[in-house]
This record gives sequence, structure tokens and C-alpha cells, in this order.
Amino acid sequence: MGLLLIISTVALGQATSKQSYFGIRTGYLRASTQLTNSLLNYSLPSVSLAGVAPRNSFYGGVFYQHALSRWIAYRIELNYQQKGIQNQDFDGNTLFQQKFHYVGVTPLIGITPVSGLGLFVGPEANVYFGKSAWSEHASLVELGISGRASYRYKWIGVDVGYFKSFNEYTHVDLGNIRFGFKNQTWQVGLIFVPTMLTTRKPDN
Repeated sequence: MGLLLIISTVALGQATSKQSYFGIRTGYLRASTQLTNSLLNYSLPSVSLAGVAPRNSFYGGVFYQHALSRWIAYRIELNYQQKGIQNQDFDGNTLFQQKFHYVGVTPLIGITPVSGLGLFVGPEANVYFGKSAWSEHASLVELGISGRASYRYKWIGVDVGYFKSFNEYTHVDLGNIRFGFKNQTWQVGLIFVPTMLTTRKPDN
């Protein structure tokens, strides 16, 4: 009897580890800008720069997650993200906002130490397709590194993400000085797995 219980438990664990599903993710995005100066060769976070402030925005997308083993899984995301900056005066009042729109793909690999919990890391590539304000030097493609920490209970879960860009999304030339702008973003939101919402256990 004990042996049968052990076999059943192992089989259930293997079935759970092999679970694959599609999901939806959406939530809050905080986009901050790292400014680089090509002549002085240093960079400062956006919060210390007069006139440039982080922008509160949102993201949304879909993903597919598949467990390779009990401890390892991969995840592929297709996301829309609205990034940009706020331009402020010296009193901290917002003068106007610059919005940059992106669609991107994020392939991730990670570990699943306990049921429902996933820690992932991987590259991210975003394609720029529009803006709300003039920007002569907007980059078509943005490349960077992303991380995710997510926890799912049944069909719903929470998701936290971070992204750091390797290249500038735009730049401004003032005389002999070039100021470059790089994205850093935080994401906090929810994930939904509709197929788990509709799945019912068979009657005994």
C-alpha cells in the first residue's frame, strides 16, 4: 500500500512538472531613463536629472510556459509596452510626456523550486512602432535583458519583471555633446491562465 502511494505521488509530480499552458499578463509599468553623455563617458539615473522623470504606464501580452523537468521551465512572451519619459520644470510639475510604443518578444529560461513559483531570466527584443511626441532619432529595435518572478495559484497569479536595455532608444545632439537615453523598466501585474479556469475534475 505504501509503495503504491509513493508511485502515485511520483506520477502526479511528473504530470504536474510536464504541464504546459498559455496565459495572459497585464499590469503596471514604471519606465525610467538612464542618460549617457558620450564625451564625459558617464551615466546618471534619471531621478537626478533636471527635467527628466520616470513615467508610470502599463503593459499587456500573452505567454506560453512549458516545464522541461520538475525544476526547469521555459517561457516565451509576446508583449505590448508603453514606455517614455515625463518632462518636468524645476518645481517638479509635468510639462509634457513623451510616449514610446513597443511590441516585443521575450524568451526566458528559469527554475520552478516549488509548485506555482517561477524565476526566469532571458533576452528581450522590442520593436518600436510609434510615439506621441517628436523624436528624430528613435531606434527601431531595443535589445536588453529581462528577469521575471511569478507565482500562480490555479488560474491566477502575480508577476514581477525588470528590463534593462543595452542600446539607446533615442538621443539628442547638442553641439559636440551627444545625450543618449536608455530604458529601464519595472513591471508589476497579474497573470491569467483561462484554460485552468475552465478545466474541471472528472466525476468519481
